[in-house]
Amino acid sequence: MSIFDVLAEERIRAALARGELSGLPGEGQPLVFEDDCLVPPEQRMANKILRNAGYAPPAVADLKELRALAGSLAAVKDASAGARRMLRMSRLLLRLEAAGLSHVASALLKRVENAVASPNLRSSGEMPLK
Repeated sequence: MSIFDVLAEERIRAALARGELSGLPGEGQPLVFEDDCLVPPEQRMANKILRNAGYAPPAVADLKELRALAGSLAAVKDASAGARRMLRMSRLLLRLEAAGLSHVASALLKRVENAVASPNLRSSGEMPLK
């Protein structure tokens, strides 16, 4: 822990003891975190404006579909269904890369590497995505 962390903790404890942090707006409510750490900084503000206007970029829908496919890939028993899902996943990955989100696609591939290397898909003769 750095000296800055220690100082910050001490100041927070002192403010809590004095009661300066009670009665603030949103007290007792859970924090809402936006999961945009994988989005390039120059696109975050544009995405936030679009999100506040009720519009989600197509890449967001592609990411949701890709996560769902990756999550269900390990449970696939039929080799042809697994191959279809792999084909759909590869198409979604290409669309994400074309949208400039290749780093997101790479991160997702690393997360689902175990599901992609599933014995169900290897038995179908499909090559795992790497």
